Amino acid sequence: MKKLTNTILIPTATIFALLAIVPESFAQEDKGFAEQAAKDTSDQTGTNPINFQRDFRIYNEHLWLDGNQNLATLEFRTPFAGGKWQFRMRVPFITSLRADVNGDGIDDSGLGDVNFRLLTVPYFKGANAFAFALEVFGNTASEDVLGAGSTSLAPVVFWGHFFRGGFGPWKRGGLFAPGLQYRFSVDEDEGRAETEQIILDINFLLQSVDQQTWLFAEPQIVFDRENDAEFAIMDIEFGWMMTKWWPDLKGQSFYLRPTFTIGRDRPTDYGIEVGYKWVGW
Repeated sequence: MKKLTNTILIPTATIFALLAIVPESFAQEDKGFAEQAAKDTSDQTGTNPINFQRDFRIYNEHLWLDGNQNLATLEFRTPFAGGKWQFRMRVPFITSLRADVNGDGIDDSGLGDVNFRLLTVPYFKGANAFAFALEVFGNTASEDVLGAGSTSLAPVVFWGHFFRGGFGPWKRGGLFAPGLQYRFSVDEDEGRAETEQIILDINFLLQSVDQQTWLFAEPQIVFDRENDAEFAIMDIEFGWMMTKWWPDLKGQSFYLRPTFTIGRDRPTDYGIEVGYKWVGW
């Protein structure tokens, strides 16, 4: 009962706490604002999850705990079906994994688990939108230690609220989008555990008036039901369009994204991600 209570109360308290600290100026909205934001091709920051443009990304993340891991990822997104759906593919390469697991030293590298996602936004009203997605995690790791050892599915649902206003250099407005993902394995290698996770995350975005910089925060709470583990992840992203300095590099940007993990069951302590995006090409 205690576990179930925490599973309900922690996400609920997090959502209401974040709603409570949003300034009143963020409540300003226009009729059809969400649908306009979804079709705004002038926004090439790659930060709006329901703005379906062709998109290429490459990013590198370094994580620390009992050892360290360096992960490089190639990502591709494109709209299809008349722009009503988006396809996303991520190909991770673990360039270095050094850790101590149950007294055994690990030093490995190779391909991780490739994943695909289909996303659509069936509902718009005013400044609000609802989106649904299905993510597929393949069992593609080149070494056992580099992947989950299973094929899994993850249906996702999230609500997005677009607003105007902000603070500091980010006063154009942005997005508040809580979401829920349920990931479960459908096939496992012999001797590998099943996968079952519930992930609650909240996307909070602010952009500058000229759309040249942005601030993005993503707190997540992970409930790993298979391993009876719970932990929270906090990502904060600072991004800049390259056209701020080089006008010819349209649609291209870079960002820094520090990560902090909280909880006794956390898989990592902290990390840093550096990334490049090319949107709308």
